[in-house]
Amino acid sequence: MADTSVAPKAQPYSGRAKILHWSMAVLVLLMLLGGSQMPGGTGQEKVDATMMHTGFGLILAAVSLAAFVNRLRHAPPALPDSIAKFQRVVSVWTHRALYLLIALQVIAGIGIAATAPYVVRSFGILPLSSLAADDIHIYRAFKETHEMVAFALLVLAGAHIAAALYHHFIAKDIVLRRMWPAAKLP
Repeated sequence: MADTSVAPKAQPYSGRAKILHWSMAVLVLLMLLGGSQMPGGTGQEKVDATMMHTGFGLILAAVSLAAFVNRLRHAPPALPDSIAKFQRVVSVWTHRALYLLIALQVIAGIGIAATAPYVVRSFGILPLSSLAADDIHIYRAFKETHEMVAFALLVLAGAHIAAALYHHFIAKDIVLRRMWPAAKLP
């Protein structure tokens, strides 16, 4: 007797998940770029750059938290059956690591702002520097952590992007299209 069962149709991510994902992607890339161009010292140029960087960092924190909660409440659609088991495991752990690194980056960034030897007001409004006393040793520890996590985030985000492009252009499967805005799935 022939098997008449039909494989389940591939499902895209929800519209909410896509909006949160692409918002996080843009914010992470902008934050990494902005952080790499951050002026040194404690002068007005540093204060102005930090004001914007911390403001967008807090927006990234809120969007990331919303994405994390959304992912906990709504499981992502299953990967296609053609995806090898080791790739599934790598995918799960890569996403977990990205969320962890973003959380660590936000915490270290708030730590820098709270202990900075200059006034930090996110978007010129929220006084982050009043959260803790200035402490140059703690400030340096948070700054070094922030820089190391930024590098790890850059590497892992790069691997995530490379994997998505591999699936789209080489494997020619639907992995990337599931998250792409307005993409049509077979």
